Amino acid sequence: MRTKHFCHTITLKLFLLFGFSSFAQEFTVSAKISPIKESGPHVIYVGSQFRALADENPEIIRILDSKNREVPYFLEYSPTTVNEQGFRKFPIIAKNSLRGKSSSYTIENSSGGKMQELTLAIANTDAVKTYSISGSNDNKEFFGLVNNQILDGLHNPADTKVYKTLYLPLHNYKYIRIDFDDKKTLPVNLLEAGQLTENITPVAMEEIAPSVKIENTDGGKKTRISVKQEHRILINRMVFDIKAPSFYKRSARILVNREETVKRKKRKNVTVLEEFELDSSTKNAIDFLHFEEQEFVIEIDNQDNPPLDITSVKFYQAPIRIVADLKAGETYTMVTGNEKLGAALYDFINFKDKLPKNLPVATLSNAKAINAEPVEKSPTHNPWIMWVCIAAGAGIVIYFCISMVKDMKDK
Repeated sequence: MRTKHFCHTITLKLFLLFGFSSFAQEFTVSAKISPIKESGPHVIYVGSQFRALADENPEIIRILDSKNREVPYFLEYSPTTVNEQGFRKFPIIAKNSLRGKSSSYTIENSSGGKMQELTLAIANTDAVKTYSISGSNDNKEFFGLVNNQILDGLHNPADTKVYKTLYLPLHNYKYIRIDFDDKKTLPVNLLEAGQLTENITPVAMEEIAPSVKIENTDGGKKTRISVKQEHRILINRMVFDIKAPSFYKRSARILVNREETVKRKKRKNVTVLEEFELDSSTKNAIDFLHFEEQEFVIEIDNQDNPPLDITSVKFYQAPIRIVADLKAGETYTMVTGNEKLGAALYDFINFKDKLPKNLPVATLSNAKAINAEPVEKSPTHNPWIMWVCIAAGAGIVIYFCISMVKDMKDK
């Protein structure tokens, strides 16, 4: 029995050893993570160089410690833009009230332009108010804009005030007066008046540098920009630097070749990925893109206009953030390329909202392809010879095990 158990153990270890080696070799890309000085969650930014070698599939990334154990992490895609909302205040230049009847506020339109909405900041109340709005250019004679409208929902459970936007007919009055009916309820406390503002800011991105060729076709009626990359790399933003003419507005599109099978015959078909417009009154930064192609063409319609004098076209990629709980003094490697693994699922993501906003950053070294370098000519490096040796070794072990069992029986 001991001999049989010994044989089984040897055989099992042999197959596990080669099985594990085979699994490890299925990773195709690796990069070292910088030394960790303090234990705790860290942010790791995954750049285009690593992602290009990984064929743009970040969900199969794994982080391994010095003992090849997986380290839990979660992945975040950075937005291409950040919307920042603000509040531009207008001066409240007068407040009048008739106890038990009405209260009014006069607001100066300090923007000096046309407006058709006004936002009020009102202290929390459960009152429902009726209001009217009028406008004036001299703060003496007022003309009606809105009459006997209802204002409700004046309670904000998360703050001591609530913002309410009132919609008005388009006007350019310098002064706006709001009259509240206080016959049935106490007056409201108007804290501020003004307009909500929104500022869309592009986030910092990593520039990628594909090969770009610009040429005019069809007698100048079209401009074709051919873009070629070494690998499939995700593109999130394109920026055009156009020198001339001074005034232009051109429609453009991104074209790719797709192979389709029709009646058992394969043929290439041109597909439109994105459509956009180049306009001399804008910065010509095309955001909200999300496509990954090794080769594509940007086609611009010039119609009867002279072709655009394009100085350059630049391409950018939004960074990917990986947050992992790392230990000081431990060494870590980021690997990817094993398509059999699928997306990683760890408990760590459930604590995402409880982590501090400003986490320390760990950096990646340059990514490299695993086992990509050429090997000196040697018969032992051929895969089929390796597997023959493995099979032969397993066969020898099994043969000796069977022989030993027979000998034990004969005795």
